[in-house]
Amino acid sequence: MQDDYPLTPQQIAAYQRDGYIQLNDVITGDQLEAFRNAVNDAVKQDTATQDPNRQKSSYEQIFIQCVNLWPRHPAVKPFVLDPRLGRIAARLSGLSVRLWHDHALFKEPHTGAKTPWHQDTPYWPHQQKMHQLTIWIALRDATIHNGCMSFLPGTQKHLDIAPVNLADPQDLYAVAPQTKGIKPVTCELKAGSCTVHNGMTFHYAGPNRSDGMREAIAIIYMPDGTTYAPAPHPVTDPLKLSPGQKLDGELFPLVAN
Repeated sequence: MQDDYPLTPQQIAAYQRDGYIQLNDVITGDQLEAFRNAVNDAVKQDTATQDPNRQKSSYEQIFIQCVNLWPRHPAVKPFVLDPRLGRIAARLSGLSVRLWHDHALFKEPHTGAKTPWHQDTPYWPHQQKMHQLTIWIALRDATIHNGCMSFLPGTQKHLDIAPVNLADPQDLYAVAPQTKGIKPVTCELKAGSCTVHNGMTFHYAGPNRSDGMREAIAIIYMPDGTTYAPAPHPVTDPLKLSPGQKLDGELFPLVAN
């Protein structure tokens, strides 16, 4: 078992102030290679039956996405459930956290469109909307050229903005005029580094103009005690949950407290 990632009090304070933080060299060496290979193999299996020549929707043009690989792909499971990553989430948020889901996000070369400015949590079937967070891991280098992430610092405090339609987005300032004047911060990452962002922090990823795939996986956490709010979502749709039911059990394991 590796030692915990060395977060400082200053980094924790910066995350809680800004709603995001960049952490370098979180996964390295053989572990990074094994994680990358496991996710690549899982994405290939999940997309094997798709017709590469089909007409893609506007949303599909943004990225190849595969939700919740870990329950279906044993090679991915130990990385997604890595307690070292869970403890990063718990220490930054100051809360006990459960896994919400993982989410492979691959932008295809030249055709991977921009990911519009948006918040995450409004899309999720959670009654509580404050402290979910995502560890977004670059499996290969993420650059401005291939679609790395950018953030609007402090926007995790804006709780009442309507969800952005990612397939047909409005202008950010039309959706969220309170974000005017906030300077975006772009985070280029070496493979194995990550960003961590609050689910309410506005973020964006540019198009992939490179010759290679932009490969990343998001591991998303929610506070222990989060309860279900009926809304469509591929993780919870098959579960037939009741409103107010706690999201716990085997599919939503407690990863750090």
